[in-house]
Amino acid sequence: MNAITHEHTDAMYRLAIEVRSKRDLERFLDKLAEDYEINCEVWENRSVPDFLIALADCSRRSEESAKAAAAPQSGPELWQYIARLLLGASVVR
Repeated sequence: MNAITHEHTDAMYRLAIEVRSKRDLERFLDKLAEDYEINCEVWENRSVPDFLIALADCSRRSEESAKAAAAPQSGPELWQYIARLLLGASVVR
């Protein structure tokens, strides 16, 4: 990965951790779609099925790594959790 890609990934991560509401998540999804259009070559998953499989895998991994802590069920933490899963699915297979 080159420096531009790292900077770009950091920028998307900052957007993801700023998500605190449904409205924020909707804006993040718009940015994520825009990001795919501009930077599809750095995305690991280039089809909807591949992206959804990666999303499910990210969800499973987050549960395994949290062990005792369950995913948030409501509130700002839930919206941020969803945004981070979506972002994670863009960079893993």
